[in-house]
Amino acid sequence: MTCRSGCVGALAVASICAHAGLGTAIEFYNPKINHYFITAYPEEAAALDAGTNVKGWARTGGQFTVFTDPAPGLQAVCRFFGTPGAGPNSHFYTADAAECAKVKTLPAWTFEATAFYIPTTSNGDCGGNWPVYRSYYSDNISDANHRFTVDLTAHVRMAQRRGDVLEGIVMCAPATDEEREADVVRFLEQATLGPSEALVAEVKAKGIEKYIDEQLAMNVTRYTQKPHSERLLVCIDDTSPPITPEKFCFQNKQTAHSVGWEFFRQAHDAPDQLRLRMAHNWHEIYLADNFMAYAHADFQQRIRDNVFGTFENFLLRYTLSPQLGKYQNWVGNLPERNGVKPNENYARELLQLFSIGVSELNEDGTLRLSTGALTPTYQQADVEVLARILTGYNFPPLPPGITDRFNEYYFGDMVPLEVNHDSGAKFALGGRLQFPAGGTAANEVSGLIRVLANHPNTPPFIVKQMIQKTVTSWPTPGYVSRIVAKFKNNGMGTRGDLAAVTKAILLDPEARGARKIDPAYGRLREPALFWTGLIRALDVSTDGVIPYEQGWPVQQLFVPPTVFGYYPMDYTLAGSDIPAPEFGIFGAADYISRVNQVSDLLYHDAMPWTLAPPIAGWGPRDYVPNARGTSTPTLAGYVAVASNTDALVERADRYLLHGAMKPSTRRTIVNAVNKIDPADGVRRARLAVNLVLISLDYLVQK
Repeated sequence: MTCRSGCVGALAVASICAHAGLGTAIEFYNPKINHYFITAYPEEAAALDAGTNVKGWARTGGQFTVFTDPAPGLQAVCRFFGTPGAGPNSHFYTADAAECAKVKTLPAWTFEATAFYIPTTSNGDCGGNWPVYRSYYSDNISDANHRFTVDLTAHVRMAQRRGDVLEGIVMCAPATDEEREADVVRFLEQATLGPSEALVAEVKAKGIEKYIDEQLAMNVTRYTQKPHSERLLVCIDDTSPPITPEKFCFQNKQTAHSVGWEFFRQAHDAPDQLRLRMAHNWHEIYLADNFMAYAHADFQQRIRDNVFGTFENFLLRYTLSPQLGKYQNWVGNLPERNGVKPNENYARELLQLFSIGVSELNEDGTLRLSTGALTPTYQQADVEVLARILTGYNFPPLPPGITDRFNEYYFGDMVPLEVNHDSGAKFALGGRLQFPAGGTAANEVSGLIRVLANHPNTPPFIVKQMIQKTVTSWPTPGYVSRIVAKFKNNGMGTRGDLAAVTKAILLDPEARGARKIDPAYGRLREPALFWTGLIRALDVSTDGVIPYEQGWPVQQLFVPPTVFGYYPMDYTLAGSDIPAPEFGIFGAADYISRVNQVSDLLYHDAMPWTLAPPIAGWGPRDYVPNARGTSTPTLAGYVAVASNTDALVERADRYLLHGAMKPSTRRTIVNAVNKIDPADGVRRARLAVNLVLISLDYLVQK
């Protein structure tokens, strides 16, 4: 069997039989003919890499494990090539014995051999193995081509990118121990504030689903409850020596700084990592302003406490928070008097940002069009009605012994004062909201939240954002629709079960897998999660000050610049329609900043004394309570293998990139490390880790 122009030739049957045990089916792509090809023969892959027989083929990064010998429980995969002059200039694989027999009878195809073996499926269920998806493309018979991939997103996108017919799961590939671990590392990048080596081992041993269930049942890590302080308190930091935390009244009482510091401290040790990660995701949508420290700690705790309840309860607790009431100008909102109507700020943004969005959506998150135009979900009249509902609430009452010039207290829910509530009849949202006259503030506000939680636009609007913040900025419509179904019904009749939604997002086949190769898959690691990832992966001891400050000015944690959050939800990559919200606060200068941050973290203890003043802040700061600074990570595990370059790079790939390091990245790191004396383990380890952390492979979470 020989190679033909434009396609890949097979190896002799004798050489096929020489292979034993496990092998790897590697995917190649040829842009000139727009064809994909897989081969499990190392010699054939090497020839394609070298371009010795047929030029123009390059690896896509796609691959899956196969068996090279027959054994009980395995089924043979037949390999065909298009018969010259009669069939397509392509290859075809099938694990279906009946399909194999049928294709053997077709003049357009020539049977080559059994290419490899894969596990037998049961009713199409791959169990713990990886599903292999097949798609088919053809403008005419000579142009026909199939693609085989374990990446469901890449498979689904083929319909859009090449016009493929999606044939679904056609075989199952065995999941190796290394691939399962890679999937665990990927999972922890999505479900926690960052993987640690100890947690990788734990989840690998118990399984992802069990870990999720344990996390959902875990007690909540709490922010330190800070004492009440008055807004605009005359509170000036005293910078005269000796400096103590007590002298820094403004810094420690009147800003969110100390809460941000605690977030990064807790990132290292808090056991309820899933809750902390999801609370971070939710707070990026449901936000409030830079309040006094005690108020902000209480607000962020409110988010944490409710991320695994129902969406209706989450939205109600957010709505009734005094921080939100102040931020959105609805605390103290009054009915129309003397021609002055109720404040519409929260009424509008409750619809626009926090529940149903501005345009009607299909259940898969795509826009619902009417004669080619967007369909609005609400009108100005609806906003005016909601503003009337959102009247009559005041700050929680001051407890005995607490005084406040502004009578503003930020512990607990706001409380209704019926005399200040608009009790007239209300009709809105196309009849979904109908309140007769005489309703109370409490009943109407909770009723409004129930209407919005049950609105058909709420599940796709909210679900898509949560997938974007957890897994990938461009989820496929199928991914969104599967999670929307779980939002609408958790399987036991409950709508908006956020624990069930979280679990579904993380277990979805588009989230799981050892590697993701679709070029538009993934999300940029925003500054806060970039730093929590460093803290956890490198076991960084910190009081939280440096990680908190490193996000400035692009993401000052807990102090978003606008009600739209830290970055625009609808931001797309320049020159494309690919959603990439986090890139809205990331440019060339920000990349250089990250490079410098990583370098400072890994090397600041080795800086000459003459350079110490600019970086002295890495040590404990006198104005910070319980300060200990941020230490240089020891990288003990990396130093231990640093004399062996391949082992060092492999370790970094395993724990920092879940085995997805690109060959070009690997070559760069290996060449750089090899220039350092093997005896200098610390320098070699720091350089390898440094280059991984500033690589594009790491910056974009896949």
